[in-house]
Amino acid sequence: MNKIWIWLVLLLAVTLAVVRLSIGQQQPETQLLLNCSSELYDHQQGGNSHQYFMLMDLQARHHNVVLNYRYFSTDGQPLGSVKLEGSITRRPAGTAYDMSITHKDEQLLQDVKPSHMDYLSYISNLNLTNKASHPMVIEMLDTDELQHYAVIRTQPGNAIYGCRLQN
Repeated sequence: MNKIWIWLVLLLAVTLAVVRLSIGQQQPETQLLLNCSSELYDHQQGGNSHQYFMLMDLQARHHNVVLNYRYFSTDGQPLGSVKLEGSITRRPAGTAYDMSITHKDEQLLQDVKPSHMDYLSYISNLNLTNKASHPMVIEMLDTDELQHYAVIRTQPGNAIYGCRLQN
């Protein structure tokens, strides 16, 4: 009789382990489309400051992600862009995404380079050169799918953006 209980407990443990492993591997497909905007202020020495606008589009499908940062002057003239491509995974809690950027394309269209663009260029170059990937995190601070908006924070940089959430 004791041997039967041991075999039943062992069979139950194996079954639970297989089910847990199977559920863990069935992560939902990541699909995310955000159109974000932000006003940027570059404070210079002497009290001068310059204002810019930035648009950031994020497209994630399956495990691929493309981030496209576009910079504009206050009169709408394009200043440049930084396009980042890589992979994305959703954290188990579902409120954040880890990205590993492996490719970058950058264009400077004017003599002026906003500080945000300069920082993004510098930090991504540093990581892509030394580590072959640039880690980023996007945290969903607030979302409302009915109103189609999201407030996100990106790391590195600790920047917060208001976004239009696309379906």
